[in-house]
Amino acid sequence: AAAYSASKAAAISYLESLRVELRLSGVRVVTICPGYVDTPMTARNPYAMPFLMSAEAAARKIISVIDSGAAFAVIPWQMALVARVLALLPNGLYDRLFANAPRKPRRPS
Repeated sequence: AAAYSASKAAAISYLESLRVELRLSGVRVVTICPGYVDTPMTARNPYAMPFLMSAEAAARKIISVIDSGAAFAVIPWQMALVARVLALLPNGLYDRLFANAPRKPRRPS
């Protein structure tokens, strides 16, 4: 989870920087943060996936965001709301709530 979160944060920061850097070049950069998408990979997740979307629904929402001209979007919007609420929690409470959260099993070495 730590590596996934760190790489996702890095990708978002990179795309946000590119959007500004490429603004006058005619290249439009759209940062889209999808929630859970029902794929063979997520089918193996041993935990609840709130607001799970089919791949088709996710694709429609992504196209809609791009067509809208938005620069940044979290889909579905409910995931953005959850993330904002979680960000408001004190660190100690957040840590206690998620310390024992289910995680993907590690592959045997």
